[in-house]
Amino acid sequence: MNCPFRNFEECPEHSKKGGCAFWLSYTVNRPNAEAQVEGCAVTLTPLLLVENAHYLGAVAGEVSKVGAEVSAGRCEAVRNGEATRMQLLTLASGQRRLVQPDYSATLKLEAAQVKE
Repeated sequence: MNCPFRNFEECPEHSKKGGCAFWLSYTVNRPNAEAQVEGCAVTLTPLLLVENAHYLGAVAGEVSKVGAEVSAGRCEAVRNGEATRMQLLTLASGQRRLVQPDYSATLKLEAAQVKE
């Protein structure tokens, strides 16, 4: 094996018992592909960093979606709480009418997101 520390000459440690301390074996298991890569950790580190960045980007996208859903749920809960409060005030004043949450601002926001 060629060693990047020895100007890519033959690695004397690789053939010894236990092998070179920098030798790395990496296996990728994905639903659509499976691969195994072996080599010096120094040369494989950039590849693994790119792989890691790819997964972090995907996770960050999912976290953003979850954050948006939590925010939408919070807004809906606030509107439901306000409607419940108004319903109790309406009943306490002796009126008999149904008070429902106002989702007009939410619907405008969803329509704006669809246009994008």
